[in-house]
Amino acid sequence: MAAARRKTRKAPAAAKRRPRRRLRLGLAAAVVVAAGVLGFWVRPRHLPPAPLTPPRMIAPGERVDAAGKARAAAGAVVPAPAVAGRDGRAEEPPRPHRPRIAVVIDDLGDSLETARKVLALEPAVTIAVIPFRTASTQVAAAAVAGGREVILHLPLEPGSATAMEGGSGFLRTSMEPPRLESQLESDLRAVPYIVGVNGHMGSRFTSDPRSMRTLLGALRARGLFFLDSRTSPESVAAEVAAGLQVPFAERDVFIDHDPSPAAIASALANAAKVAREAGQAIAIGHPHPSTLAALAAWLPEAARAGFDLVPVSALVR
Repeated sequence: MAAARRKTRKAPAAAKRRPRRRLRLGLAAAVVVAAGVLGFWVRPRHLPPAPLTPPRMIAPGERVDAAGKARAAAGAVVPAPAVAGRDGRAEEPPRPHRPRIAVVIDDLGDSLETARKVLALEPAVTIAVIPFRTASTQVAAAAVAGGREVILHLPLEPGSATAMEGGSGFLRTSMEPPRLESQLESDLRAVPYIVGVNGHMGSRFTSDPRSMRTLLGALRARGLFFLDSRTSPESVAAEVAAGLQVPFAERDVFIDHDPSPAAIASALANAAKVAREAGQAIAIGHPHPSTLAALAAWLPEAARAGFDLVPVSALVR
């Protein structure tokens, strides 16, 4: 009997606690929701996360071969070379493209201020950004906001191991494929909005067929092209890229191997000569003050002289 009375006395107390518990749970849920909404609105605004698929790479059908003729994409319908005009006479075939030159500026990512000087060049140049530098992400975002093409300046093993000291993100010939692909993935994600890759250093790496097959196979799977800077005459990049059917291009001229104004002027004249003879040329330089000053004058002059200044993806094969 006494046990029954104790049970009866406890029941109302438990009933009173249940509404309080529900109230506490409701308040906690409301706090979580409010914090989430507040976090959404006060978080820093950035450009959206970039996919690794190239967002603005020149389409294959818009590229040209070395003779300056437009190349059709696979499966595209090619019109007849001569079409009758309104007067019944055959119209003239389309004229070949003007000689094309792509200028790439390497070694960006340390300074947004320096990058802005490069982005101010007209006609536009392609921006090559090193991963894991102080301003790598900001430089890539500023380039895309300004309508410039961005590629990853991928650290590749040079001939001397000491040259890698203090650097990060290097792909090395000693890496097994899974480790190499893991490092590559980190490097790719460190620079958003890229449409392709070229090498930073890399004389040892680009001479190693096994390592290049792993790298180029991974780039092909992601829809990215490879620009060989040709830091070594022993590079096997072109051969491996052809075998794997990877979109590929290679450097014709280094603009500022010697950064003196006279040497830069000679290199730019050589780039124009190559473009006239071959239909296209790729020139690579660095953000040295002498290089940027020379390009600020030379780029508009080249355009007036009959050259098309194009993104490097336009010259990828």
